[in-house]
Amino acid sequence: MRHDRPATSLDHHDSRDHHRAARRRFLKQGSALLASGLAVGFVLPDAHAAATGSTVSGDPHPQRGEFEPNAWVRVLPDDTIKLVVHKHDSGTGTRTALAAVVAEELDVDPFRVEVITPENPFFPQYIHPLWKVFSTGGSTSVALEYERLRRAGATARAMLIEAAAQQWGVPAAACTTDNGYVVEATGARRASYGALAARAAKLPAPKDVALKPPGEFKYVGKLRKKRDAAQKTNGSFAYSIDVSLPGMLVAVIRRAPMIDGRVRSVDEKAALAIPGVREVLRIPARPDILGCNQAGVAVLADDYWAAHRGQAALHIEWDDSPFESFDSGTLAARQAAWLDDPAARVVPTIQDGDAQAAQVTQAAQAAGAKMIEASYSMPYKAANPLEPVNVTAWARNGGIEYWGGLQVPSSAKEAAEVIGSIPEEHVTLHELVSGGSFGARESKYWLYEVTWLALKTGKPVKLMNSREDEMRALYYHAASYHRAKAVVDARGQLASLTLRAVAPASPEQWEPDYLDRADRMDYSTTEAINKWEFAYSAPHRDIGWVRHETGVPTGWFRAVSYIPNVFAVESIMDEAAHAARRDPLEFRIAHMRERPRHVAVLREAARRAGWGQALPAGTALGISTNQAYHSYIAVIARVARKGDAVVVEKLTCVTDCGIAVSPGGVEEQLYGGLMWGLGHATSDRIDIRNGRVQQSNFDTYRVMRMSDMPDIDIHIVQGDVNKPGGVGELASPSVAPAIANAVFSLTGKRLRETPFDLQMRA
Repeated sequence: MRHDRPATSLDHHDSRDHHRAARRRFLKQGSALLASGLAVGFVLPDAHAAATGSTVSGDPHPQRGEFEPNAWVRVLPDDTIKLVVHKHDSGTGTRTALAAVVAEELDVDPFRVEVITPENPFFPQYIHPLWKVFSTGGSTSVALEYERLRRAGATARAMLIEAAAQQWGVPAAACTTDNGYVVEATGARRASYGALAARAAKLPAPKDVALKPPGEFKYVGKLRKKRDAAQKTNGSFAYSIDVSLPGMLVAVIRRAPMIDGRVRSVDEKAALAIPGVREVLRIPARPDILGCNQAGVAVLADDYWAAHRGQAALHIEWDDSPFESFDSGTLAARQAAWLDDPAARVVPTIQDGDAQAAQVTQAAQAAGAKMIEASYSMPYKAANPLEPVNVTAWARNGGIEYWGGLQVPSSAKEAAEVIGSIPEEHVTLHELVSGGSFGARESKYWLYEVTWLALKTGKPVKLMNSREDEMRALYYHAASYHRAKAVVDARGQLASLTLRAVAPASPEQWEPDYLDRADRMDYSTTEAINKWEFAYSAPHRDIGWVRHETGVPTGWFRAVSYIPNVFAVESIMDEAAHAARRDPLEFRIAHMRERPRHVAVLREAARRAGWGQALPAGTALGISTNQAYHSYIAVIARVARKGDAVVVEKLTCVTDCGIAVSPGGVEEQLYGGLMWGLGHATSDRIDIRNGRVQQSNFDTYRVMRMSDMPDIDIHIVQGDVNKPGGVGELASPSVAPAIANAVFSLTGKRLRETPFDLQMRA
């Protein structure tokens, strides 16, 4: 099938010369600006640097000299202090935390630090060292940048102290700092950082700098507020949805209602008759690009409401789709059948002993041994960030600019290259804080769409999803099926455990050939069931993933495969504990080896929730736990009978995330994760019938409201004060199994499929 590429009259040869000249002017002007200032860039070695042989990355010392766009810390003569942050902030407080890390070592109030985005977003040092793309995600931002930014701040402080010492003719040891000033120890003299910046910039960078011991921190581990909170509260904060450019068109897209649907015909007369509607364009599908856009029809107008009305007025006939018979209601049965198919290949993640043989022999022969078999399933789910996906693009002068929540710059770069043959050096990104992501802004279909429209029209185009557009844009969290078998011996110990996770591959849509390795492992689909994160020991363990593709596009999602995998693991462990007639808390701890931090959060959560104490009649507790992103969490749910239903009364959450750089931000993330997990347990579900998504807005896809939230008790244990772990996606996976386990304790009924039915029926 031929896929039309939009024609363009851009002269790339001329534009390259234009952009090279522009960059030279930029560097020259920047150098002049910082000739009297200080710029410090600090780079630690990583896998990418080793692979590329980068001399900058290979030298773990600050780079100094002419202005460099990769400088992390900038001190200007007017006492402005800037931090370059190459990580997207989707409202999680990433900028607050990273600014605090630099400010701590620089000895300045973190809210004095101005956070800016990189002039060159594709500088090699900004690439994600794990994924080898320019991206933010996986709860890795603070943990990965912590050491590098501390050293950048400490290096800048050391150079400023040395500049003051030389100016005053005293030893550097006779000087200290105080919130943006270098102070002579006698108190006789003080100078602002800005006044010293020119002299400091001429000094050689120190080879080694001393970092503060955690006991002396003023800001890290103590922040309770977030940057831009006042502006977000009063509505003045500008998100990407607020972008406005001269001559800008607003675009909305009616996408194919079924996967692989094609436009047969379009009657656009009614749409074009609406005041403000300027154009109706067919957008071709790009099935040749993994994770890319479906076919659609775009309405472009002067404003959103005109475009939205024009979209509703379109009359489109769609060709038949091979997915017309697809029904998600039968998917779990098909996944179970695939698990039994000899063609299904198990990709092992953990293998100890002989779990299959152990289950047969111990269950059949050992006196008092018990075998538990269960299956668990979860449906498709939609990310639904509060600010729907939107992005603005403007193709001009041989290049293209993007404005928006650009969580994965590599996808913008790819779209520009594939759609418009625009090379990286002609791609400009204006990174803006977004109103949530939850994986939605890691998809790339919308970047391809807006790039095509910008090139086709030659005007700035803002693409906006309505809630209905968002709900039906595909790229859902994958539906999953798990089958588990556990054997407990006569002593009440877990003798063997077998677990199979059936789900599609996660990252192959984004990274072709990701699975072309000997072990066929997909690390984004086997979270929580790999040897690094699985908490429980047993003589015989056989855990693995079985790949099952349906053709339904799936996308990234907050906590990705931790959600279904933790649901299955924590459910079967609870079932095994009850079969062994042991306390579920003590049963878990008894099977944890050399995991003191993990045990500590379990113990503390149990203490705070009143585990083991007498409870009011009609009330019960359930427990769940997981490790993720080098952090540990335990969640205890308290449920109660209320008339004909079971309600969740309280969630107790204890987390050890190492040092919590911004405890206030960590608590916000944990609270949001608990709310997110409550949604998985009680409401989140996308249904596909006859190939069509049934849900359309929050009336048919209920999300948690504040009125739905139970009492929440969050406690942070800083189990390692030397480094932070991740928290953005930590809290949600344990919520559903904690609730399910509590419901069993209360009613004797096991809940093995989400969303749960919490109605009590006779």
